[in-house]
Amino acid sequence: MGALLYFTETTLLWIVAVFFLLGIGWRIFFFIVSIFRSRTFSRHGMWHRFFTLVGAMVPFHRAVLKKPVYTTIRYAFHACMFMVPVWFSGHISLWEESRFEWYWTPLPDAWADWMTLAVLVACVFFITRRVILKGRLKKGISDFILIVITGLPFLSGYFLTHGNLSNIVFFENYLWYIHVISGEIMLAMIIFLFCRTRLKKETCVGCAACVENCPTETLEFYDKDAFRFFRYSHYQCICCGSCVNVCPENAATLSHAISLKHFSRMFSKDVIRNVDLATCERCGVTIAPKSQMGKLEGILSANDVEMALLNCCSRCKKLITQLH
Repeated sequence: MGALLYFTETTLLWIVAVFFLLGIGWRIFFFIVSIFRSRTFSRHGMWHRFFTLVGAMVPFHRAVLKKPVYTTIRYAFHACMFMVPVWFSGHISLWEESRFEWYWTPLPDAWADWMTLAVLVACVFFITRRVILKGRLKKGISDFILIVITGLPFLSGYFLTHGNLSNIVFFENYLWYIHVISGEIMLAMIIFLFCRTRLKKETCVGCAACVENCPTETLEFYDKDAFRFFRYSHYQCICCGSCVNVCPENAATLSHAISLKHFSRMFSKDVIRNVDLATCERCGVTIAPKSQMGKLEGILSANDVEMALLNCCSRCKKLITQLH
């Protein structure tokens, strides 16, 4: 048991650290390649490419006005989650004592404490919002596990620093290893963690506003037979929140998912939504998604607007108008 625990805080820690750096490097490389391969850059200059890449470092920024409280908490959560492990004095001391002998100015301990508590409070907020308030205990179990994995290194680190659990024998003996192992699990998880666009089937009408406003052409659609398909490229997405911001039905969301499949699929686009297309009642050509037409019909009906030509294509509408 002792040998295994020693392995987790020495050899395994270095393996996970190297694996983490290689994995993040892999993702950054294919993100840049995917961005520069996209058709949008054949129509824009270098400045557009630069600002797009910078936009990837400020995720969800275009949805601030739509979800100000949630977005602010996300910003604070990610900032603290990054700063505490890197600038906590205890971690810097370990680097200084290592073979590298690296040192940089740490955060004041009081700041590190408050930022750690901020991460834990945000974890509780996310669990409450996703699992309890939305009644998604069954569907949101993966979200719950994800948040627990993220929060456990901070929770164990806080207790370890302050000695709150030192009077309990188990935690006195193993809290350090819980902190190290949970941190290693979190690092490994980050490599395969993607923030992806989702289109809710219950509310998405297939209007394609998200596609038209996507700055990197991460989202695209194509019509085939009587269906419209929406495709998404995970390595091309900068998580800017444009789809969330412009969606008139609040059907577009950004959510995290752990996926080994997405990590290894560099340039593929996945179909994330399909909708039925309505056809012209005279010539049979496709017009628009049925769900969108149904909503438009409801709006026109509520306002007593004539709907005789609603289910006709533009060409047939013109011909009928000319005949009358």
